[in-house]
Amino acid sequence: MSVLFRVELYVKDIEESIKFYQDIIGLELFGRNERSARFNYDCFSLLLTSESILLHGHYFNQKAKSNVKGNGFELIIVVDALEKVYQRCLNSDYPIEVEVEKYPWDMRGFKIVDPDGYFLRITSK
Repeated sequence: MSVLFRVELYVKDIEESIKFYQDIIGLELFGRNERSARFNYDCFSLLLTSESILLHGHYFNQKAKSNVKGNGFELIIVVDALEKVYQRCLNSDYPIEVEVEKYPWDMRGFKIVDPDGYFLRITSK
């Protein structure tokens, strides 16, 4: 049985979000159009969609358009080169919420917030 996980984040500025996930986090852009983009990695797919597509009555309409997104949600992104991603954040003056730390399960990681306020843990393999 093959399993694929997809997460969709509604974003204010699709170009800014693509740049963040591609240039700072280092994800490879798989495909895009004017209002959405997709990053694939192994059995995971991250979809970014412009919040402008949300219709008036959509469940996420008010919640997704708030300034703080994903309350109670932490997206964990596992990367090959943790130090490189961390350094790109520093070089871009991107604020680090939690500095690099070692976890009890023999992994390391740090935490940041993306341009829309989604809380991310960037961790090693």
